[in-house]
Amino acid sequence: MTMNERIQNGKPYAWGFVAGLVAAPIIAFSAGWVSTSGARADAVETARVETMSDFCSAAAQKSWAAQNMDLAALKGWDNRVKREEVVAAAMADIQVPEPLVKQVSNGCSRALA
Repeated sequence: MTMNERIQNGKPYAWGFVAGLVAAPIIAFSAGWVSTSGARADAVETARVETMSDFCSAAAQKSWAAQNMDLAALKGWDNRVKREEVVAAAMADIQVPEPLVKQVSNGCSRALA
């Protein structure tokens, strides 16, 4: 087998290799198989906010129920002032990092609404 024959036999493999090098990252990123560090950081922050919001809403519901009040009194647009007061009281007992305070209180308020 001459060198030209070897090159001709190897061309499909070389083209497949080059096409794979180009196509693999495109497919992986578009399908979501690869995540960036920024996306992971956002996912971690979202999980922290949701967890703290759930804890806050549970504490707010307990404190509201301890006062023998009906939880339905916190529902709706008209009762947002009461809900914000209950959320503020519940947030006082939770240690939330400063950048996340607003997001956690909003999530807590939404959970109670």
